[in-house]
Amino acid sequence: MEVGQSAANALYQQAVGGTFRMEADAARRCAEVYTRFVETTLSPQVGRSERLQQLEGFGGFESAQQLQSGFSGKAVKMTEALNGMKEAALKMAAAYLRAGQLVEEADVMFARSINAIASEVQQ
Repeated sequence: MEVGQSAANALYQQAVGGTFRMEADAARRCAEVYTRFVETTLSPQVGRSERLQQLEGFGGFESAQQLQSGFSGKAVKMTEALNGMKEAALKMAAAYLRAGQLVEEADVMFARSINAIASEVQQ
């Protein structure tokens, strides 16, 4: 599901190419907004949505099982969307760091975005 990854990728490529630049302090502050969003909002919501995938207690009727399956499927889609947002936010943070010529920090942040994708694929 596309939830900002293409915009994040484009911005990161502009930063790598040198067409997107900013002062290091401003870049760091912008990156902090995205990392705070990931840590305080997206990561906790991913955990909650993963727990929703294991719904129980709908009963033994076929219609109840279908309902349970439907809700579990929606939770899976929600988890995918949240993980996509997490990837995009971390890549945006990396783009800002790169634009501020904070290459080592940008590389660490870009690796975090890749790890976010890897953890999504493993599930």
